[in-house]
Amino acid sequence: MRRFAVSLILALSTAVVSAQGDRLAGRWEGTAQSPQGERKAAASFKKEASGYTGTITGLRGDIAFKEVKVEGDKILATAEVEAQGTTIAIKYEFALAGDALKGKGEVDFNGQVFSFNYDLKRAAEGASGAQSVPAQQVAPPPQRRESVPQPVQQQARDYFAGQWKFKWLGRDSPLSTGGPREGTATFRPVVDGKFLELVTEGKSESGAYRELGYLGYDSEKKSVTLFEARSNGIALLSVGDWSSPVSIRFAVAPVQAGGQTLRLKRTINVVAAHSWTMVEDLSIDGGPFQRLGNAIYTKAGSEGAKD
Repeated sequence: MRRFAVSLILALSTAVVSAQGDRLAGRWEGTAQSPQGERKAAASFKKEASGYTGTITGLRGDIAFKEVKVEGDKILATAEVEAQGTTIAIKYEFALAGDALKGKGEVDFNGQVFSFNYDLKRAAEGASGAQSVPAQQVAPPPQRRESVPQPVQQQARDYFAGQWKFKWLGRDSPLSTGGPREGTATFRPVVDGKFLELVTEGKSESGAYRELGYLGYDSEKKSVTLFEARSNGIALLSVGDWSSPVSIRFAVAPVQAGGQTLRLKRTINVVAAHSWTMVEDLSIDGGPFQRLGNAIYTKAGSEGAKD
């Protein structure tokens, strides 16, 4: 009888220690501070045989953690989201202290790092349907891919005004030489502010170059018109649809060069007030569009700035 009682006490003690020892499992609720302001946020963690699974919510839908690591009081996790046709990794780092879980997430979007800070508290059992359920009864969360949170900029011609540093990387084409190019693009108001004059000064493997252009914006149609006179004598006329605040999709008038008909497609991704990126695809003589190059533009003097 005594032996049975001792065994029972030991079993109960082990169960209590195990339940109290897992400080992470459960639901956490609070706020996330992002470039778009403060939002409600939540995170859920479940203990599985192979480790932890879970989700984090509150920015734009639920995102399943791809990996969760526990190193003492430090929680490291990763997730993946889809943005502008690109898979982007989000890295999370939390510090666990009692019923508080604080940390941050970071997104590296084309060289620009965006961060958002989390301040979470353990939710009471039953809150938001978070009552404890044995792990074996819960299927692993689906690996969902949601749109990465992005700052929304006002569509206006003056968004481009000022000087931007750029880096372009691509392949050779009849439009320009390939390899890396970098320099500055300066937009200045002209014609009573109705247009922006574009002066591009850069360096490539072929040497220094200088190009001119003009940019106009129709606020009613939300369209951008860009004219460029390239240093190699080619002139490009692009008309862009800016109906979506996060991207401008350009149709470019075909040009003739080297006995070939060239058609260029461009997409500008408006990342933040101080950064935008551009993707270019080229079709030659009616062939399929293939990637020509990628560029990132950063407002001069804003390096390391947060929107």
